[in-house]
Order: sequence, then C-alpha cells, then structure tokens
Amino acid sequence: MHTPLTLKYRPQLLADLVGQDCLSQTLTNAIKSGRIAPAYLFTGPKGTGKTSTARILAKSLNCSNNSLPTVTPCGKCQSCRSIEKSSSLDVSEIDAASHNGVDDARALIERSHLAPVGHGYRIFILDEVHCLSSQAFNALLKCLEEPPAKVIFILCTTEAHKILPTIVSRCQVLNFKAVSIANLIKQLTNVAELEEIAINEAALTALARTADGGMRDALQLLDQLSLLEVEITPEHIAEISGDVNPSDLIAILKAIRSKNTASLLQLSSKLLDSGISPKAILVSLLKVYRDLLAIASDPTSKNNDLLISTVSAVTIRKVAESLGYNQIQSSLQQLREAEYQLKQALQPALWVEVCLLGLIPESTINTNKKASENAPIPATTAPKPKPKTDTPAKIWQKTLATTTAKNQAVLSIANLCKLEESTAELAVPQSHLTKFEGYKAKITKMLGEVTGREITLTLVAEKNQ
Repeated sequence: MHTPLTLKYRPQLLADLVGQDCLSQTLTNAIKSGRIAPAYLFTGPKGTGKTSTARILAKSLNCSNNSLPTVTPCGKCQSCRSIEKSSSLDVSEIDAASHNGVDDARALIERSHLAPVGHGYRIFILDEVHCLSSQAFNALLKCLEEPPAKVIFILCTTEAHKILPTIVSRCQVLNFKAVSIANLIKQLTNVAELEEIAINEAALTALARTADGGMRDALQLLDQLSLLEVEITPEHIAEISGDVNPSDLIAILKAIRSKNTASLLQLSSKLLDSGISPKAILVSLLKVYRDLLAIASDPTSKNNDLLISTVSAVTIRKVAESLGYNQIQSSLQQLREAEYQLKQALQPALWVEVCLLGLIPESTINTNKKASENAPIPATTAPKPKPKTDTPAKIWQKTLATTTAKNQAVLSIANLCKLEESTAELAVPQSHLTKFEGYKAKITKMLGEVTGREITLTLVAEKNQ
C-alpha cells in the first residue's frame, strides 16, 4: 500500500523540523534541563509541523527505552509506536472541533487526574483548540494553570486570536512560522532525489511558492505530480494547482507592455475557455504585479526569495524595467479595485477582460512638429478646455474601494448625487438616513482622501423612482 509522502517524511525528531530552528532548540533545551511546562500553545500556519512536534515531544517524554526524557526517542518501543498510531493510553489526541463543549472539557479534566500507565507523563494534545466554546475554555482554566502531577497539555491551533487571553497567559506559547522558500526547495529536492522524482529547478521554485509556506501542502503536491511519470515543469504545477500557467502570464505581460489589445483579449478568452476561474486569473496577476513593484522599488536587489509569483525572476526584472514604478503602482491599484468589483459582478469573465484592458499603459498623443511649426498663429488663443474630472458616481466607487467589505455592503445602497469643489450630497434611502448619520464623519474623511480636498457632506433622502 502506498504511503503518502506527507506521512513518509513526517519529522520524527526535533532536529528533523524544517524551518523551525529556534522553536526546536527551545524544546530541546527544555527536555535536557527537565524544565517542562505544564501547558504549551503551538500556533502558526497550516502544515508547518504543530501536531508533528506535539507527537515528538510526547515520544521524547514517554520513550520506554529511556528512563529520563530524551531528545532522541527510539521510535521503536511500544510507547513510541503507540503514540505514532494515536493509540497510546498515556497520550490522548483530541479533535477540539468535534469535542468543543463544556461537557467535553469536564470529561477531559476528570481523565487528567488518572495516573500515567507508564513511567512518563500523561499528555493531552488538543488539535484545532480555537474551536472550543468559551464555556469549555473557562472550564479548563484552573486545570491548565495547576494541572495534576505528570500531566501536560499541548494546544495546537492555526487561529491563536480566537483563544481567550486567559488561556494564552497560562501556556508557554511557541509560534511556528511559515517555512521559507529556500527551506522548502531544499527539503523538496531531498525528497525528490530519494523518491527518484524528475523535477527541474524552476518547477521546484514554483512548487515551493505554490505551497505558501506549508511543508505538508508542498509534499502533497509533489506526491500528486509524481503520478504524471514525466519531468515536472512549472506548467504542470500551475495546471494541478489551478493557477495560470507561467508562460500565459508572461504572454499577458508582453501584450500589456506592447499595448496589443487583440492579443490580450485572445489570451483572456483562452484562459477562461480552459476552465481557469476569473478569480484565479486576478490572483495570479496580483502576485505578478506585487513582484514587479518589489523589483521596481529596489532594482539592485538580488534576493529572489522575496518573489511569490510563478514567473521567473529574470522575466520579472525585464518587465519591471520597461513598465516603470508609477505604471506598476497604478496597475496594482486597478487590480485592487477589480478584486472588489469581481465579487459583485454578474459576469465575472467579462469584468476580468475589462480589467486586463485597463492595465495597458496610456498612450501618449504624438504631434506633428512640422505641421505645428508651419501652422499660422491665430489672432486669439482659444481657451484651454478644462481637464476631465471623474463623475460623482465614479468618485463614490473609488471611495467604496478604500474601505472594508463589511462597510461596502452598508454604504453601497447610497449614491453620490452631487460633488462640488468643497461640498457633496449623498442620496440615502429614507429608511437608512438615521443609520448613515453615524457613518457621516467616516464617509467625509474617505471622500476627502479620494478627492484630495476638504469636503462638507450633506445627507439627503433619495427620491422615489
């Protein structure tokens, strides 16, 4: 039976943890010195080793072949093997998502008073602990602060902000960080060599970036890609993960740079017809333009680890140089606004095409110097036309784009019906006038930031259609 790479290469010792050097050293020294905390809180992104570390710590404290806690558990004794299989009598792994009530917490407290069967500790590993109810957390407070002798609680979560501060203050908090691109590439290279998986260097980088700092996600993708039985390329990774192919992204960038509207529309149609969602196209472009802005901000930097898109660093640098910082920043602002519009659009595919066309740099008007030199000078100079300004409706859409999605849902029922130099009128349904009075100061501030001038706002009742 096939063993998934995520299980086959799961760390068995603290020294095996990838990208968590400080945390690994902290636990190693705690075990060596015997300064074991009664409660730990492991927090960090998914797939970074929280549950694996909890098991390693449990094996280190309960290994039958060692009379004292050790940083190198044997992994072969009955205690170590039962912990690996989640069948140990002394180590209980509890899914807090499905055991989140106060009765479950009380049952856990009662079990904690039972003495360990072996010579080590009685350990409770609570996975996804943020799912516990407030009542369950409160029931655990006293037990976490003063647990029975030889009892250790290990709480694991990806959302530490949901845990009560009173719980956090009773735990020794260890923060797992996202695994760096360099560490991911190193580990994936080792696994690929051991498993004889053919994958080129560019694909390794693309795979590491797609994993978004999660070792588990990276190994799962590598395991899936190995089934292709061909040399893995960045194109394969994009297809498996549902992202836009790097070659297509490069073609889009070239069409934008050369202002080739027809080519841009053809590429957009090709991607949409191939089944790639409008959201995936927008997200891929956001990553690319984020990288372009990073390079344009510091062209001399050679640190490619900061890049997050699947487009090669060489291409990113060439495009950044040709577009320029101001144009890239302007395009990023358009993509940001498009992200909100895409959620509201009735035809997302059409909106993505409009967004792509909006990324084309504005063309400068070429004038014929000879014609202008030979043209007669008029007796009177015609007044210069006033520069076009955005309509109140467009200003209001830009204003909405600067706030949160929650505020947008509330404010979108209103319409900016009038905008002068220093005054503005906002039409609001009669039933919402009172509610909008509470938002008036915030709306005035947002309008001022968008227009660049001080605005006096007046709320008016919207006329019935």
